[in-house]
Amino acid sequence: MASIIRIKRSSGTAKPASLNWGEMAYVTGIGSFGGTNQYKDRVFLGDDGTNVNPIAGHFYTSMMEHAAGSIAGVTNSRNSDGGIIAILDSDRKVDLWNVDNLRMDGNEISSQNTDGNIVLNPNGTGSVIIPDDNKLGFGGGADGLSTPDATIEYDENGLDELRFAGSDVRFTNPRVIIEGKFINSGDSTFDKIKIKDNVISSISGSDNKIFIDPFPDGLSNEGDVIIKGNLQVDGTTTTVNSTQSTVNDPILTVGEVTSVRTVMQTVASGVSTAILDDIVGIAQDDLVAGTGLPNSGVTTVTAINASAKMITFTGTTTAGISTGSQFTITHATDTNTDRGLSFKYNTASGTTNTKDGFFGFDDSSIASSTAGAGNHGTHGDDSRRWTYVPDATINASVVTGTKGFLDIKGIYYQSGDFSSGGVVWFDSDGLQRSTNAPASPVTTSKQVLTAITKNTLALSVAITAAAGDIIKQDTTGAFGVVESGVTGATSVNLIGVEGTFNTTNNLRKEGNSGSIANLSSVPNTVSVIYTNKPHWTSTLDGGTF
Repeated sequence: MASIIRIKRSSGTAKPASLNWGEMAYVTGIGSFGGTNQYKDRVFLGDDGTNVNPIAGHFYTSMMEHAAGSIAGVTNSRNSDGGIIAILDSDRKVDLWNVDNLRMDGNEISSQNTDGNIVLNPNGTGSVIIPDDNKLGFGGGADGLSTPDATIEYDENGLDELRFAGSDVRFTNPRVIIEGKFINSGDSTFDKIKIKDNVISSISGSDNKIFIDPFPDGLSNEGDVIIKGNLQVDGTTTTVNSTQSTVNDPILTVGEVTSVRTVMQTVASGVSTAILDDIVGIAQDDLVAGTGLPNSGVTTVTAINASAKMITFTGTTTAGISTGSQFTITHATDTNTDRGLSFKYNTASGTTNTKDGFFGFDDSSIASSTAGAGNHGTHGDDSRRWTYVPDATINASVVTGTKGFLDIKGIYYQSGDFSSGGVVWFDSDGLQRSTNAPASPVTTSKQVLTAITKNTLALSVAITAAAGDIIKQDTTGAFGVVESGVTGATSVNLIGVEGTFNTTNNLRKEGNSGSIANLSSVPNTVSVIYTNKPHWTSTLDGGTF
């Protein structure tokens, strides 16, 4: 019968109090780590100091009762609270690894604490490196196992550039600083500003406005905006809010007969229409020039659709015309519009007293249909005129209103339109002329140029007087000739006034027959209509006495 050698043993909860040097003991109960049962299911060995040291036992070996490299889902079959010792397989791998709050499983590194971060923190100046032509992916589903939605890649073997792909890129930090060039091969949007190709535009929500502010920290209209090259402004209104404008051009041109329009929709080949950014000012028979248009790039407008901003032209396009292309419009018809400078001013406080003034070229002055007092007639040379209207109405670039006065030191006639030592006079249409070339023969021996003064007297008593009667005032000796006869009137117009009427002394009438009548009337008011106005007359009347 075989011999049996047994070491010390116990089914209790405590390890031996002491063991001799080399002596072994076994506690058979199923143990846990910590507490009163921490010595169960272990083998102990005494050292040369009779100290009891754990060296083995199922408490430890149960931690390794699993296939090599496989610990996912493994539990300690011996001790419910026992740990697991990872055993690497022949490829030196294990299928799951947890370190603190991090887990490595398959191709995934994850945090196990709720909302826990994963931090890559190289020591010192070390870096986190992603090798050439490998991508840092984002998205890929809730588990990250699907194809990523966006990637960052350093494209070493391709374009040698850092590439963001798959989705939009948003920077939420206060500033993005770029040292060097910023190159974009597609659209660029900055807040409400979009840059595409060579076009800077606003996007929805910008109130269709773009501001260029060279000094935003100044909180005022300061700084300089410098534009090199030619400046083209398309639109209906150009407003300048500066207090002073300086232009080096010695001649300013307004009413230019050519303008530039932009194509807003691609035009196919073989069509005869185009949609433009603006059709204001374009008229039928105007010329249109541009690449792809018929007749070697120059055609004629035949119709205009104002609501669609579309023009129809003669012939058909010879090639497609892309959006953003530009046409040059040459106006070939009379627009019957005035040209000049309009200005605004106030005659008193309040916006209702704002006036529009105008001085410039009166286009309507050539049209015979407009002849008359308002346009001062149409003259033999059909000359358009320069005019000034202080209180003007301007509608569709056509100015109407009463002409204003001209305050100058003198007027020069063009060479050949005057005679040395001659005089100027006004024809029946109000045109000032020189004696060098009167409009029609005038018997000058019957005409005398004189100067007369006109007054209007408002009377205290109604009077009756005939044209040509002389009204004379007692004491002052002032007198004048009745311009138009009146009957029982309290107002009378006097021309050829000499002296000064007052509102104190009585008036008398000296008739054409030489009779003198006391009018028993005193002027309430004396209004001077004009003083010493040049006047042609065939009669010089020294008056009666």
